[in-house]
Amino acid sequence: MLLFGITGGIGCGKSSVCNFLREKGVPIIAADPLAKELTNRLPDIRKALKVEFGDDVYSKEGQLNKEKLTEIVFYDSVAREKVNQIIHPHVINWIKEEAERLHREESQKFVGVEAALIFESKMDEMLDAIVVVSAPLEKRIQWIQERNNLSREEILKRINSQIPLEEKVKRADYVIENDGTLEDLDKKVNLFYQWLSAVFK
Repeated sequence: MLLFGITGGIGCGKSSVCNFLREKGVPIIAADPLAKELTNRLPDIRKALKVEFGDDVYSKEGQLNKEKLTEIVFYDSVAREKVNQIIHPHVINWIKEEAERLHREESQKFVGVEAALIFESKMDEMLDAIVVVSAPLEKRIQWIQERNNLSREEILKRINSQIPLEEKVKRADYVIENDGTLEDLDKKVNLFYQWLSAVFK
């Protein structure tokens, strides 16, 4: 089984790439919603986050205060690293188990992992290949504004909180340039899938 990662900067279109791959029958494990689920479900994560950031990081009903954690993650690099250290090991363990299950029970040849923080979490160390989805800055800003209704300043702060896209591109095994239409992107995903099938037979 080949376990590959799909990442890129915020607003680059990695989720669209993953949707096209799913249409081709490639299972994709989405790490970001998984991380959110585990922060709500696992007592160890809940306890550690409360100790580090206060009880109000969770609601009285025990649900994660997403707005507070987002503020921590995007605007305080030291706190962001602490959050990553608390959450990422649990996410990585779950991904490993799920990938092994897909291979064992469904005989999957390829399994993809969609994650914004593949390099930041050192998840790249367990992956066989990494594809980075890249897009021009102005297109990214436009797409994020349409999706999240954030100001340009807010978007740039979030973009700048991540490893620079140029660095991710340098560390990639394959790069998909998302600089056209969805139809163009689908064609590029086809080329990536052909590359994947040829290189990792």
